[in-house]
Parts: sequence; structure tokens; C-alpha cells
Amino acid sequence: MNLQSLFSEPIMSQSTLGGFASDVFLVITEAGEYVVRSSGVDETVDAPFVWACSNLFGKQLSETFDMEMINKYLSRLTSNIAIPSVLGKAVIDGRQVISVEKINGVPLSFQNKSAMLMEDFGRSIAEIHAHKVMEWGSLNGSVRHELTDFPQKLADALRVLAARYYKENAAIYESLDYYCSLAENMPVPTYASCIMLDMDPRQFLSNGERVSAIVDTEAYVLGPREMDLIAIECSLDEAGAHHFRKGYAEVLPFPDLLQVRELYRYFFCLLEIKGPAFDYHKWMSFPQLFGNFRNAEGSS
Repeated sequence: MNLQSLFSEPIMSQSTLGGFASDVFLVITEAGEYVVRSSGVDETVDAPFVWACSNLFGKQLSETFDMEMINKYLSRLTSNIAIPSVLGKAVIDGRQVISVEKINGVPLSFQNKSAMLMEDFGRSIAEIHAHKVMEWGSLNGSVRHELTDFPQKLADALRVLAARYYKENAAIYESLDYYCSLAENMPVPTYASCIMLDMDPRQFLSNGERVSAIVDTEAYVLGPREMDLIAIECSLDEAGAHHFRKGYAEVLPFPDLLQVRELYRYFFCLLEIKGPAFDYHKWMSFPQLFGNFRNAEGSS
């Protein structure tokens, strides 16, 4: 991909940084180093995660330009974690492409991390969740729903995902009715927050002392904060969960996850956010590290 139209000065070098559903490049010019991103999703891509983003939350992953609005929005919600600024936009080969500032740091896992790092990360996520919205859907506002609609629309999405992508998977398909019932009878979310549908350690960078940046924000939407927390729980060890929850609770009361944990794990299994190798049995066997308890705010 020729990225020169994004820059006023000549590109000195361009290398790929890989990416999962996106193409990500490191570009060096005389003025500095930049990261360039473009979604690999278009109308030919038919995958569970893409379907759910579009049809449940109204998030079109091909609209890479949305990351400018998303990143500005997130930057207003937290001062504790860096969000890259979008510096340039262009349509190249029919695809939306953006350049963003390069934030130094290393990819990380959430295993075997210090108490300080995990407590600080908990505070960062809680700062984002503390912004309460009384509807859910896409961050750009193109699709929004009443909170009371969430249980039924989630159940409907589970049925479509299972029928469309998993008819040959007995473990998933035979348990569908059970999880649809859980969805239809779940508590209506009290509010929605900014959540990352593909929440995973790979979306973050560390400076060695703390989780210092979010680098992949394309799948942020408005939805129940419990989704973020349950996805994070499935990436932690016991000590990390304890310290994350402690840091989170310094900013925002930690919710009770008991009524939605199984349901959201099933949803994430269908979306393959950890890849297709993480099957139904692996998702359901993750330890319940955040525990089950209620607080003054109640469950949502």
C-alpha cells in the first residue's frame, strides 16, 4: 500500500506491524515516526465478530476514520492512559487509512504483573466506565437503542450468530437455547459505558511500570461495562484480578458479575475474540477471579 498521500514529507521507510483484523504499518519520515492503520474489513468479510459489531452495536469496522472521534472521546474520559491522536486521513485503494502518533511501549499480557501495574490499570478502565450513557450502540451515534432493548437484542444476536456460523458445532449450538434464555431474563443494564468489544491484552502497551496506552480502539462501542470486565477476567491470574478490582473500586463500585458472566463468555466465544482456538469449553472453564458480590450500586 502506497501511504505517501498521508504525509507532506517523503516516506523514508515503511514496515508492517501486522495486525489482526487491520493492516498496521510503522512509517518513518524526516519529521518522525508514525503508525498507520487501515481496517482489513470490507463487504467481502463474513465473520462472527464483524457481524456482531455491525448488526448488534451498529459499528462498521471498515470506517477507520471513526477512530479519530473514538480516540478524542476516550481521551476526554481518562487522564490515566494514553490514547493516540489521529494526525492524518486519506482514502487509498478504496480504503480509509489514518496516521496516528507512535506511542512507545511494549505489548503485554496480564499475567504475573505487579500489584501497582494492575491496580493502576483497574483505575484506568474504571475512569472510562465512569462516563454513563443512557443508551447503547455505536459511538458515532448512527445506531442507538434504549437500555431496555438490550436483553432481547442480545438474545436475537446469539440466535443469528449460532445459526450462521456454528451449526456444525454441537457444544455451541446445543446450548443456544439456554443462553438465549439467560439473555432474555438478564437484568436491564443500569447504564452503558465505552467498552472494547475485542478486549484483550494485545490492544494495550506498557512502559514497564504501568499499562500506559490503548493502541487499538476501532471496536469501541457503548454497552454494559460488565462485558469489558468479564473479558478482562479471562486474561488475568488470581493476584492480578485482586489488584485490578482494588484499583477499579477506588474510582467506581465494582459490579456483581454473577448473572451475566456465563452469558457474556458465551457471547465472546461466538465472537472469537481470543481466536477460534478458544472453544466453548475453554471460555466456560476460566476461573471466576472477580468473585460474586453485590454493592450499593447493584448489578447491571
